[in-house]
Amino acid sequence: MTLYRILARYQRFVFGFAVLMTLAGLVAYGSMARQEDPSFPYRVGTLQVVFPGASADQIEKLITEPLEEEMAQVEEIKQLESVSRDNVAVLTIQLQDRIYDTDAAWDRVRRAMERAERAFPAGVTELELDDRRMDIPTVVLSVTGHDDPVVLADAADDIKHHLLSVTDVSRIEINGAPEKELVIATEETVLHQLGINRQTIVDQLRQRNELIPGGLINNGTRFIRINTRSDVQQLNDLALLPITLPNGQRVPLNALASIRVEPRQPLAAQTFHNGERAVSLGVITVRGQTDTIVFGERLRAKLEEIRPLFAPLEIREAFFQPAYVKSRLDNLQNSLLLSAGIIAVIVLLALGWRTGLLVALVLPVVALITLAVYNMGGGILHQIAVIGIVISLGILVDNAIVIVESIESQLRQGLTRAAAVKQSVTQLAMPLFSSTGTTIAAFIPLLLSKGGTADFTRGIPVMIVLAMITSYVISVFLLPLVAFYWLKPGKQKAMPGSAWIAQRLVWVQQRHYRAALVLVLVLMIAVLAMVPNLKMQFFPSADRNQVVIDLELPTGSPVDYTAALSARLEQQLQQQPGVASVMRAVGMTGFRYFYNLSSLPSAPNRARLMVNTQTFADNQRVIDWIEQDAKYQMPEATLIAKPLGQGPPLPAPIVIRLQHPDKGVLVGATHQALQALYAVEGTRTIRTNMDTGIPELQLSIDDYSSAELGIRRPQITGAIFGQVRGLDAGQYRYSNEPITMRVRSRSGEHTRLDRMPALYLYQDQQPIPLQTMARINAAVADSEIYHFNGLPSVNIYSELQPGAAFNQVLSAFFTRIEQQPLPAGVNVVVGGESEGSENANKAILKTAPIGIMVMIFFMLLEFNSYRRLLMVLSTIPLAAVGILPGLVLTGSPFGFQSLLGVIALVGIVVNNAIVLLDVVDSELHAGSSVLAAVQRAIAQRTAPILLTTATTILGLLPLALSSSTLWPPLAWAVISGLAMSTLLTLIVVPALCQLLLREEPQRATDTQVVA
Repeated sequence: MTLYRILARYQRFVFGFAVLMTLAGLVAYGSMARQEDPSFPYRVGTLQVVFPGASADQIEKLITEPLEEEMAQVEEIKQLESVSRDNVAVLTIQLQDRIYDTDAAWDRVRRAMERAERAFPAGVTELELDDRRMDIPTVVLSVTGHDDPVVLADAADDIKHHLLSVTDVSRIEINGAPEKELVIATEETVLHQLGINRQTIVDQLRQRNELIPGGLINNGTRFIRINTRSDVQQLNDLALLPITLPNGQRVPLNALASIRVEPRQPLAAQTFHNGERAVSLGVITVRGQTDTIVFGERLRAKLEEIRPLFAPLEIREAFFQPAYVKSRLDNLQNSLLLSAGIIAVIVLLALGWRTGLLVALVLPVVALITLAVYNMGGGILHQIAVIGIVISLGILVDNAIVIVESIESQLRQGLTRAAAVKQSVTQLAMPLFSSTGTTIAAFIPLLLSKGGTADFTRGIPVMIVLAMITSYVISVFLLPLVAFYWLKPGKQKAMPGSAWIAQRLVWVQQRHYRAALVLVLVLMIAVLAMVPNLKMQFFPSADRNQVVIDLELPTGSPVDYTAALSARLEQQLQQQPGVASVMRAVGMTGFRYFYNLSSLPSAPNRARLMVNTQTFADNQRVIDWIEQDAKYQMPEATLIAKPLGQGPPLPAPIVIRLQHPDKGVLVGATHQALQALYAVEGTRTIRTNMDTGIPELQLSIDDYSSAELGIRRPQITGAIFGQVRGLDAGQYRYSNEPITMRVRSRSGEHTRLDRMPALYLYQDQQPIPLQTMARINAAVADSEIYHFNGLPSVNIYSELQPGAAFNQVLSAFFTRIEQQPLPAGVNVVVGGESEGSENANKAILKTAPIGIMVMIFFMLLEFNSYRRLLMVLSTIPLAAVGILPGLVLTGSPFGFQSLLGVIALVGIVVNNAIVLLDVVDSELHAGSSVLAAVQRAIAQRTAPILLTTATTILGLLPLALSSSTLWPPLAWAVISGLAMSTLLTLIVVPALCQLLLREEPQRATDTQVVA
């Protein structure tokens, strides 16, 4: 049964199915999940191990290295970075780009953790893996209105439980809530008078505050539980707990110490909202199932309901993603509608109202059916998916134009409607199938590639491929049926100017086709010569009116000093013109409220300020103020100010990683590399994570003296730890939350240095000064030890000046390094934008052979000729020729969006070449000469090719002229590239036909070989 007979027999089914799928698209548009940007797989996680009291060097040897050895056996791990600090090791784990079953990979990581844990020393208190770092809070709330962070934390915990009932909430994380502990603060003079030490108090507290269940009694009919209440229930009970002194006398605990619940020392992370102390809640929604806009409405309604319950405390919105989602999608949908309207007007003008209306009908039908299929596959409506539809609009009408023009042409020749439809469908079904296949093949590398960049942009090839398939099905199966009832014989119309262009092209082919080929070749060589000087940019910055400012102090700085300095910076920021509000996180980098925002391990010397500006233009003014004024007002701090970025998260545009097993060699190489980078133009805010050391008091114990006094080393170290940090005395239930009881001195970590030698230990009720059995010396110790994939490393970071490009900066840097080489054995690894761009290009190159093979398959299916295959493939370089002038004219660097433009152009250019060759072959079969066939092809196909070019170019203008920073570079690349490559294709393909094709009475049969 022929295709035409199928259409005739099942036309009601075709109409009905098309209507149902279109309605499904409308339903999908109203109900599908929405978010601003795609989600990334869980390929990045953080492992934190806490070992209280251990130095950075001890952490490295006892914790970090055993973990690294075990992690090296997990083949799914691509990259492992670690930092060893006092008390804690933090490992950042990145999985291989090919991993999508991340849960299974993280399970293997956990098994490696368990193996490493067996070698850990006693005293490791925390081993935690966060494998959900890629989750982004949809809403960040700040709880303010009280100076006591414990009060705010309690309220935040209650608010969390209220909000968990909101539909689509996955989990809620709390930042800035201090970990509470029950501090039993002793006075040294009191202990000295009574002859008791802290360890004795701790031992007695543990004995008298132990929760032991009483069990159950069976009375024959039911069980009766025995509540022993063996643990302390109230603070008053704890205060009156008797402590036995060495002389046998008993005194209440509050006679020896003050007792209070307070934030755990050293102070943990803190958050502030416009200068007020705050505790933040990050509301994370169910991934891939949430309409973010609707969720925002539900959450705001819930907040209005619960706010009176927490008065006078305030619940404020620090970040509200649903508003950004609505704004982004509304703007893109407006661009989509405007593009569709422009394309519809073009086809109406070019083809006449009756034919043009039929072609224009394809736009909403194909777009809605594409959306329906995308939704059925679990797709999420975000800006990448919408952009894919916008790009495809101008391309997908090509099939419809070809089919409708053919039917109308047959009608003008006197055929009946049935005969016109039958002949057009029979003749064009296979050529359109091949041309659609070649267009799709161009996007296969992007569709199949893996990695962060591919995950971010995959929505574009997905939507284009779905749209092209839908366009083919609609054009071949639905349009002929509609045309049967709608079209009438009429006067042929053409695009204004297309006939004149065709005449000029024919003149070139008649007289100067060889010279034209030479000129095109020269042009391509000239363009390629521009590539080394081309500025490159991985992704542009985001277009949000937000600036991120990171403040870093020397390692070892306490969190209260970091808080004070960052508060000063915040006060100055709020006085700057254009600043709307400021959120501040101290001791951490806060919530990753934007997908591209990189987070750093928590550290007391680190703070981050999130600045909301009044307009996008104010961003640069804030950055300039930081660079030109604030840095000089705070020379003790490193200030890094930058706008939000786009694409996969990066720590900085320029990252240079140095590795060497000898730390001394590494330090020298770092200083040399820093000098080279400082000399390069275009850099700013150069910094490094190289360890500068922290002051340390080293204790030298005299074992002979201590042995004579009956004092053991653990007693000495325990006494010091109890003085400064405090000894763990068990747990106390505070509001049903178990918190640590800690016995320490009243001064705690604020103990004066000159008091340390006079610290007392007790033996047989006699106080013994520390200085009689140990010496205390000042020294400098390692504060942070960094490893990359198991080797000691140092990272050098740099931001870029406006207009600077990462490739030019790195080229200048390595030129200087070549002039003054680094020490032998130092390995240099480049990260940042260069690494991201290289990884993205490698991912596409890995899958490019598949796309090329598919493209060749369709072209051989269409032509069955290697000669014609080479002619079509020769047009692919033309796709890149026109992009560079467009980038130069718009002042845009070559980035990943430009590469997307090249990929999109390949499909269009190849399709144009196929359309021309189809006509040439038809004319050669009819017995025409090669020149006559070429002239006929130019005359017939110039108008449709120019029409497709016009619809694509003008359809992208709303995107090119939008205020977004992400998509205009892509749009301008396609516009300029398509304009030039179309003209060059119309010259090159006919010229190659004259050079390579012979006059043949017919195409080769199955038994003939076609050259």
